Parts: sequence; structure tokens; C-alpha cells
Amino acid sequence: MTETQETVPARLNPAQREDLLRRSWMANDGLWFYHTAQASGIDAANERNIVVVREFGRQEMRRLMRALDIREVTNLDQYQRLFDTAVELFLGPLIQLTDTYSSAAHEISVSSCFAFTGVRRAGIEKVYHCGPGERLLGWLEAMELGSTVVPEVGLCQMAHTGSCGYRVEVDAPWFRLAEES
Repeated sequence: MTETQETVPARLNPAQREDLLRRSWMANDGLWFYHTAQASGIDAANERNIVVVREFGRQEMRRLMRALDIREVTNLDQYQRLFDTAVELFLGPLIQLTDTYSSAAHEISVSSCFAFTGVRRAGIEKVYHCGPGERLLGWLEAMELGSTVVPEVGLCQMAHTGSCGYRVEVDAPWFRLAEES
């Protein structure tokens, strides 16, 4: 091969494409937040982020449900598969979490979070309102399930307590019956 010949670039496999798109979207989200905070202050950035991220989560879950031909979440297995698919597709390796189901609740424990990493790097972790928690609320709204999230989504838990977790209490008979059987 001569110096003037160019090599053909390698193609990305589907997993690499997903990861690149996911990371690019999260970088866009982080830059939007950062520049809004710079221009309008952290309180304004948090207020806008709450609205935008929750609505974005609601829309992405609706798209996922349409793609999977799910009109209504009607059982625990369907809820679990939908949640797991959303985490895998939309967040992938950007978040590390474990989750369990017990006592009519979905327990989520986060050990690594892209948002916390970003806001810590920017030095605003103590004043950042949890965007991924708002996204979760948007997902639940899209599923149209009565639910309560404990604790309420607020300032970044990792920054204030060193850990992060939510208990999603789903108000659906099939959720409670699944635990009792």
C-alpha cells in the first residue's frame, strides 16, 4: 500500500453504534445542562432539566412500548422486561444498577451513574437535581401505572449520602399478587 492510498475504515458493530449514540446523546444532555447553568444559574438549569428529562423519559418509554407493541402494562413480567429493556437500550453501561422485586415494590440500587460522574467533574454535585430519577418518573408516567417513588426524586443522592436507590411502589393488583404467590 502506498502512502496516498487510504484504508477503508472499519464498520461499527450494532453494540458499538448503540454505545456511540447513547454516549453522544448523554454528552448533548450534559452540555445543555452545563451551559444553561452557566447562563441562567443552577436553579434555573435544575428547573428546566426536571421538566425536560421527565418529558423525554415519558416519550422514550412510549416509543419503546409502541416498538414492542405494548399498549398497557398488565403483569409483573411485562413490567420487568420493559424496565430492563429501557435501561439496557437508553442507558446501557452508563449506569450500573441492581434491582429486586419484593413487597409490592421495585427496589433499585445504583452503584455507578453517568450523571453523578458528570456533575462531580463540573463541581456541582451537591446542588444537582437527579436527572436520571426524573427520567424514571417519566417512564412510569408513560406506563400509566399508579406508583410512588421513595425517596422522592431530589438532589443527587450519591453526592449527599454516597449511595443511590429508589423504591418504586406500583399500585397494580398484579404487582402485589405476584409477590404473594
